[in-house]
Amino acid sequence: MESVVSVPFASSCRAVATAALALAALALAGLPGRAQAPSEHYPTKPIRIIVPFAPGGSVDVVARLIGQDFTEAFGQPVVVETRPGGGTMIGTQAAAKAEPDGYTLLVAVSNHATNPALHQKMPYDALEDFEFVSMLARAPVVIYANPKFAASDLKQLIAEAKAKPGTLSFGSAGPGSMTHLVAELLKIQAGIDMTHVVYRGGTPAMNDAIAGQIPMTFATVLQGLAQYQGGLLRALAVTSAERYPWIKGVPTFREQGVDLVASEWYVLLAPARTPKPILDKLNAEIRRMMAQPNIGERLPAIELSSSTREEAREFVRGELARWGPVIRKLGLKQD
Repeated sequence: MESVVSVPFASSCRAVATAALALAALALAGLPGRAQAPSEHYPTKPIRIIVPFAPGGSVDVVARLIGQDFTEAFGQPVVVETRPGGGTMIGTQAAAKAEPDGYTLLVAVSNHATNPALHQKMPYDALEDFEFVSMLARAPVVIYANPKFAASDLKQLIAEAKAKPGTLSFGSAGPGSMTHLVAELLKIQAGIDMTHVVYRGGTPAMNDAIAGQIPMTFATVLQGLAQYQGGLLRALAVTSAERYPWIKGVPTFREQGVDLVASEWYVLLAPARTPKPILDKLNAEIRRMMAQPNIGERLPAIELSSSTREEAREFVRGELARWGPVIRKLGLKQD
């Protein structure tokens, strides 16, 4: 005869309830919301912000300003890592291939929208391989000239270039940079011919303009502001829509008859597939930071700003559409 073990009714109910709870927990663990649970406590370790330029430039300064704010807001250290080279593509590729966990970010600039047209093959997709956190800043371009240069404004520069076709030279931050493209657009719109002297960055070009090795260079306001204020350089024109607060005495391109408005811009990116709660938290902090009174005083000559994530993506998409045809028309190639 088989022996029968009697189980009390209450114990049986508890066993069934326990099993049901275990199954429910397993089911919840597979839901997307639970998979992103670690983002609820983000950040729990240091954050890395990649700058695809050498140390000391305006992008590095912007990244360190953001990093300081993140450290104060989140209580975690922020490391700014400069990875120059390849027209910003070395640092940008490193960010694109990083773990999408919110601990690697990138401050990208206008090169992000111009590189795809300059290079036949790209190691990443400028839109699809990134999540857009927020716009960060903009800075117009200025023509900074050696004080001994004959022209003292844009109109005189155009007249000088027309009188001596192909003899005037200029520097920039490098081929395909926003500073270079502004110069090329000026040549097209004004019908002049000037020679681009290629430098590995805006600082060497600025130094040669000060030394008189080249008559002028195209640079962001901040790059030559101290030298302009110290009389080492003359500012001929600025690409802002209206006169720029930090150099109010400098007329715009538009004021001088050339309808050209452009800016170097800065945007904060993360690797594609970074969890939405993390992106939203970073965006909220950027927007809170940029809303602080007198925030602009912490970084002179650069117009700090913020945006929604979608606004940042659509802005960059628009820049890709704007500059791609210009680059192709000019026949500019980096490969």
